[in-house]
Amino acid sequence: MTRMGTRETLADLFRVDAEDFDDEVELSCRTHDLDTDRLAVTTADVPDAAGLEPGWFGSLSARERDLVRRLWVLDDAPLGITISGPVYQDTPIVHANQTFREITGYSAVDVRGENLRKLQGPDTDPGPVDSLREALDIWEPVTVELWNYRADGTRFRNRVSLVPLYDDAGTIPNWVGLQERVES
Repeated sequence: MTRMGTRETLADLFRVDAEDFDDEVELSCRTHDLDTDRLAVTTADVPDAAGLEPGWFGSLSARERDLVRRLWVLDDAPLGITISGPVYQDTPIVHANQTFREITGYSAVDVRGENLRKLQGPDTDPGPVDSLREALDIWEPVTVELWNYRADGTRFRNRVSLVPLYDDAGTIPNWVGLQERVES
């Protein structure tokens, strides 16, 4: 499967109904040779299993706890994945998977509550940044490539997709971000 196919599959796993997630992710994990052992962990068990601070995790809405569980299940996915909060609060990162942390050099604690623009630096082209901002403004998915910066200051080429996650009322309380380091 192509990286674009992987990108679309991962985005779809965050849009599927909660009761269908485990079945869908098990099939996707087998297809992409990912670990399915994490599916046995319930949302209530995620803080201990993932080494998260229980107080922080407990402060999330039930929907966000479910999204963090999904993200944790997909910790070793081939793309970096972040869940971010509402646009009206500057779209802060709720949680990031291990692949994102490896790509960027930031820990989950370092990025939690931050906007993804934390990865921008002197060589970040404003064109793709404008496209990201516009997508957030009009509530539409987008994929761009831009220069981002790791925690140590080294730059890397990043293919970023932002995908809105609708709730039952049809509003967008969260976004999933997909990051892939690409050769320049």
